[in-house]
Order: sequence, then structure tokens, then C-alpha cells
Amino acid sequence: TIITVDIKIGNHVIINLDCTLGHDDIIHDYVTIYPSVNVSGNVEVGECSELGTGMQIIQGKIIGNETIVGAGAVVIRDIPDKCTAVGNPAKVIKC
Repeated sequence: TIITVDIKIGNHVIINLDCTLGHDDIIHDYVTIYPSVNVSGNVEVGECSELGTGMQIIQGKIIGNETIVGAGAVVIRDIPDKCTAVGNPAKVIKC
């Protein structure tokens, strides 16, 4: 796992193997990051969210609170609170 500079990581965050977190990311409390996730810089991940195995977030995006992003997804747009997003590019399938 690679964690770069100026990252804010909240309490009770789980970061699994082979993940990359970019500069200036904000990871709020109770987030779970599954293996092989790539989070580019200036990304914000809301409380109680889950990032699925092998997914990617493009720079500057916001993942809402209590949001699930599926395995292998590529996030190119912000994902709202309490939603589930899957696919490449990631699309919201449930809110």
C-alpha cells in the first residue's frame, strides 16, 4: 500500500493490501478500502463508505457518505450520499 503526502485519514478506517492513496485525499471515519484500490489526488471519501476491490477514483472526485462503489469500478463523476455505483465508468444503480 502506498500513502502519499498530505492525506487526512479518519478513525476506524480499514485500508487493505496493494492500495494507492494520492496527495491531499480525505478519507472520513469508518471507511473500508478493499485490496488494489487506486485513489487519485484531491479525492474525498465520505463516512461509512466502501470502495470495492480493484476500483479507481479519478482526481478531484467526491464519494458521498454511506456509499458503496463496486469492485473494478472507475469513478469519473462524484457519487452522492447513500448510493451504490458500479461499472466502468461507474454509474449509480441505487440511491
